[in-house]
Amino acid sequence: MDFKSIVVEGVKKDLNPHEGACGICHLTLKNISEAGGQAISYEVPGGTIAQIIDDNREVIGEGVDLVWAPSILAAEIDAGLLPEPAAKSLKKLLTNSKDRKSVSDIFGYGRCVTPAAKAISIVWQDGGRVVIARKGLGIGASLYNRYGELISEAVTGFCPICAVNISISRNKDLKERVTNELEGMNNTGLFKYEQGITNRVEWKNRRVYSYILKGNEIIGMNWGCCIAYATVRAEIAAGFGNRKWNLLFKNYCDFCPLKHCWTGKTMGALGNVILERMQNIGVEERLKIENYLTAHILKDKTRIAEGIGTLCSLSATVNAFLRADAVEILKPSPARGFPYKDKDRTD
Repeated sequence: MDFKSIVVEGVKKDLNPHEGACGICHLTLKNISEAGGQAISYEVPGGTIAQIIDDNREVIGEGVDLVWAPSILAAEIDAGLLPEPAAKSLKKLLTNSKDRKSVSDIFGYGRCVTPAAKAISIVWQDGGRVVIARKGLGIGASLYNRYGELISEAVTGFCPICAVNISISRNKDLKERVTNELEGMNNTGLFKYEQGITNRVEWKNRRVYSYILKGNEIIGMNWGCCIAYATVRAEIAAGFGNRKWNLLFKNYCDFCPLKHCWTGKTMGALGNVILERMQNIGVEERLKIENYLTAHILKDKTRIAEGIGTLCSLSATVNAFLRADAVEILKPSPARGFPYKDKDRTD
């Protein structure tokens, strides 16, 4: 089989819709890497552009989105590496050009965490709330004011933070406030764009490896539980970012109770599964900023757990699940297909 056929068959074999767009994207990256290919991306004013390189080192797909991972997903779809109907469903979740332009006006260059953090803080300071939920294969972010009125919402294929950014861009007042607060702030994506930096990612040893390249020289390399975490760690290795942020990031990784490379699953894949189950049983997740992205898990308006994340609130979802009583959060249903039944008892 040729490269494309090998990748598609591998993805088709293990594709799990419960893991959402993030899980599917990383599964595809795994199969791309195992077939001898790779994914590259680079920051531009409107977000990031990604390309899929096959085993002959030819570009077979290209995509653009707000940040690295969704742009890689867009490139995977463009390359025809995802089976149907998943490809068609995921394509609908990619950020459209109008939203990309509006989001890039706020900060741009593939940086989403900083504007999202500002917006979440503003919404909470004004007495509102930010609610995260699964929406099909994607993730939705809904922003409410102090009166419980919806002021903006968006659905994206990837991280809730991307959905928050799109939500910001759709509310004129909030967009203006966030943009003004970020004016003059350092933007690592802008610096990388000006320096002609490229990001390369591959899957091996049950994790994502990321390489920061200037020309053909690797100036930073590291690995992590997903494309985003691996790339930021590689940026830190390359000397990017400020000391306070880098220490916060390291501290988070140090205290993460589940090293995802143990399982061979990304943070987002597990986060999507948990978020979907929470939604099915009426448990709500709200996002706050308390040094880290903080997920408050509520049942009947009572907080039953909280967790922290850095780049992606799905990591905060997983963190909450691991730090609290998982049975309380997920209310597991009876085991399916278990062979023992009460009527079979002989004691």
